[in-house]
Amino acid sequence: MYRIFAVVFALAVGSATGIASAQDEPKGTPQAGKQLFEVKGCYSCHGFVGQGSREGPRLTPPLAYSAFLLQLRTPRAIMPPYEQALVSDQQAADIHAYLASQPKPPDPKTVRLLQ
Repeated sequence: MYRIFAVVFALAVGSATGIASAQDEPKGTPQAGKQLFEVKGCYSCHGFVGQGSREGPRLTPPLAYSAFLLQLRTPRAIMPPYEQALVSDQQAADIHAYLASQPKPPDPKTVRLLQ
C-alpha cells in the first residue's frame, strides 16, 4: 500500500514539476550503478544489493525512476538529501539500473521454511 501511494504521489508531483519523464529519463548502466552505490555509501543503510536493513528500507525492486529520483532529492525520513551536486541525474539513473538488475526475491509462499 505504501509503495503504491509513494509511486502515485511521486508521479503526480514529478509530472507537475517537470522531474524526469520517461522520454528524458537518462539510461543507466548497472555496472556504474553498483560502483556508485558503494562509493556514495548507499550500501551502509540499504545493504550491498538494496535488500534493506534496520537503517534503511529495501530498494529492490526499485520504484519507477521518477519516484526514485524524488525520494533521492527530497527524502521523507532520516535519509540525507542527495542534491544534483552530490548525485547527478545520470548517476541516479545508474544506481536505479543497478537496483533494477538485482534478482527479485522469491515469493514467500515458495519458501518452505516460511510455511
